[in-house]
Amino acid sequence: MARSAALISVVLAAVAGGPASAAGVLPGSWGNDVGCAGVKAGYQDSDIYILLTAEGIETYGSGCRFDQQLTSALGTQSLRSTCSAEGEAGTTVETILVTNKGEAGFFVTIPGLEELGPLQSCS
Repeated sequence: MARSAALISVVLAAVAGGPASAAGVLPGSWGNDVGCAGVKAGYQDSDIYILLTAEGIETYGSGCRFDQQLTSALGTQSLRSTCSAEGEAGTTVETILVTNKGEAGFFVTIPGLEELGPLQSCS
């Protein structure tokens, strides 16, 4: 009986967690060509640099840190994020949409900006 109750609890937790909980944390770095070149070189030297990890997204002069880790799940994840930009005081809290379109890569939507992507694996 105790085993049945434990199994039911595990199944209910998995169902309640939804599809994102079934996927693992996004591995490695994902970016545009310039962002991936910056990862390999160890520095960024272009204003079109875009880099996505499980912890956040960076562009030249700005960045956002996700409140929870991005997973590798297909579809769109809505992530509460703390963002900062070069030349601006303080931080803002934004809801960022990250869409995994499989082989087409990741696309990122930050309020007030154009969609960023496609972002491909840097490995």
